[in-house]
Amino acid sequence: MYFFNTLTKTFKTIACLLLISLSSAQSVPTKISILQLVDHPALNTTREGFLEELNKLGYRQGENLILDFQSAQGNPALAAQIAQKFVSNKPDVIVAIPTLAAQAAISATKDTDIPVVFSSVTDPLTAKLVTNLKAPDGNVTGVSNFVPVEPQFKLFKRVLPTLKTLGIVYNPGEANSTALNTMMEKAAASFDLTLVFSTASKSSEVLAATQSLCDKVDAVFVNNDNTALSAFKSVVRAARACGIPAFVSDIDIVDQGALAALGPDQREVGRQTARMVDFILKTPSAPLPAVEFPNKTEEFVKK
Repeated sequence: MYFFNTLTKTFKTIACLLLISLSSAQSVPTKISILQLVDHPALNTTREGFLEELNKLGYRQGENLILDFQSAQGNPALAAQIAQKFVSNKPDVIVAIPTLAAQAAISATKDTDIPVVFSSVTDPLTAKLVTNLKAPDGNVTGVSNFVPVEPQFKLFKRVLPTLKTLGIVYNPGEANSTALNTMMEKAAASFDLTLVFSTASKSSEVLAATQSLCDKVDAVFVNNDNTALSAFKSVVRAARACGIPAFVSDIDIVDQGALAALGPDQREVGRQTARMVDFILKTPSAPLPAVEFPNKTEEFVKK
């Protein structure tokens, strides 16, 4: 009888330990690291949409989620350092916003199995983030913010019928910007547009880059270039001094003085990204989902 009671207590103890172990395993929080290249309204709105949707999906920081957000403040070298730090912390997924942040995250995770989900990347193929949009290889996929240039040009000509020469301010170090420049050059002829390009490698150079276009163009346009977008107030200031309007692809900064804009719904881009992250976390053995594009676009014309 004594042996039976002892054995019963032993089994109960083992069962209790197993339940405690299982409970602990189930309570291990998900670790998500977010690397954002620079702070500006569009990218911030993307991140806000991502966090809102995560919350809607049941992820709660301090309960079942450990969230680590870092901004590289527009510095690619700092982005690389942050990405390496993230990898050492072994997150369940790294979310990278936008292209340069994604490139840093991909480089840092090269010898790991940590998934990288990019967001607000214009051209993931040209940026060499993926080689196949429908079936991403490796550990990388994400959501693009690409909107075709043709409807943008159509809007600008409708708002400004006299538009013949359009100035483009961009950072030549951003792969998405150089890809968009090529697309715009191909489309410009059919809209009877001549494009004039001006470069700014950092936000402090955006004002001078815009001023250099003053006597050459009828309007200026910033198309998904994160360096120029982060300093769009400088673009507007220089354009106004020249007596010309400024167009932008980013609805979230039109209140800074744009005449017109046609672009993606950045909050929805963030939400799409969150749903993709949720799928990857819940189905780790499944192939990565295809790269997605904006579900919604928005138009703005100053009245």
